[in-house]
Amino acid sequence: MIRVGAVVQRYGEGVVGGAETLARDVCERLNASGCDVTVFTTTALDYVSWANEFVPGESILRGVRILRFPVVKQRDIDAFNRFSAEFFEAVPQDRDERQWILEQGPQSPDLLRALETDYRDYDVFLFFTYLYLPTVLGMDKVDRPIALFPTAHDEPPLYLKIMRRVFERPERLFFLTGAEQELVQRVFGRSQGMELVRTGVNLPADIDPEMFRRNQFIFGAYMLYAGRIERGKGLEEVFDAYSSLRRHHLVDLVLLGRRLMEIPEVEGIRYAGFVSEPEKLSAFRGAVFSLQPSPLESLSITTLESFAQGTPVLANRRSPVLAEHVNLSGGGLLYADPGELESEASRLFSSPGLRRRMGEKGRAYVYRHFDWERVIQSIRAAIVQLAEN
Repeated sequence: MIRVGAVVQRYGEGVVGGAETLARDVCERLNASGCDVTVFTTTALDYVSWANEFVPGESILRGVRILRFPVVKQRDIDAFNRFSAEFFEAVPQDRDERQWILEQGPQSPDLLRALETDYRDYDVFLFFTYLYLPTVLGMDKVDRPIALFPTAHDEPPLYLKIMRRVFERPERLFFLTGAEQELVQRVFGRSQGMELVRTGVNLPADIDPEMFRRNQFIFGAYMLYAGRIERGKGLEEVFDAYSSLRRHHLVDLVLLGRRLMEIPEVEGIRYAGFVSEPEKLSAFRGAVFSLQPSPLESLSITTLESFAQGTPVLANRRSPVLAEHVNLSGGGLLYADPGELESEASRLFSSPGLRRRMGEKGRAYVYRHFDWERVIQSIRAAIVQLAEN
């Protein structure tokens, strides 16, 4: 049995985030496929403060062994954002890149020590996301083959000199989209050990399309955004366009997820917070379309969830990943500014036949490319090869 050590900054029930969800999905399925998976992670629940919420030590979740280590320094996100802005405004030779990694966190010396002392118990290590300290400083603690899911998008930290080691050290890089793979190849010039494995999407067939409406007392048409509600996600453009759109179409804007920014008090904008997984999928099923406004994505699982429910997307053209999903699938439309957002939204509202055709194409795209069984077979085959070599 191949012993896999997985490293990710947060892990477990209640943990929200694309890379963290990917880590849990992959680890649970690899474990079920016959690998012996142990997760090295922190006791943090959220990435904003890295506050210690989970109990340190060993636990089991859905058959996967988890080793949790405390974070020694909580993060003041406003102070970090100010520090980070000043850091990236400085000329590269004046930057202390290691200090940026420490401030980014999460700082868990016990986690790094455990990797350094216990790596011999494992055949292969699997790291998730390039951006955080456990990956950047943890890779050199293990003298074993490494595979990395970078979950990279085009952002300033990707170009730090310290990141070159992060992308050169792993024997294998696993990518979620072709756009992500092309980005990494362009930035780092690497061509060997690169594999487009994608990810899987849960495809329950028994979703009640009315559950979300009943629970939230929604009686009319709505468009849906699901994800973190924060600056940098493109929501400012959505809010700007919605006020004008509302004058021509009687449609609500429903927001799901954690609120980290002010939401305008505008008639029709409804914040529903967190809902259960079945209710979230019901929300996608019942929406006229879903909004994907972030310019920075490495996958956008919510785009795939929308497609899986037969609901078209209206996505930000400035994200290569979103453009790839829409162009390959035919399952939505793209926009570049608030004016085009409004016009393309109007086009979707006015064309039920177009929405239906796009919904069918989006669903077919997910079933064709994002089947978990195929994805895990590819990942497991690569891990077996690394372990044998």
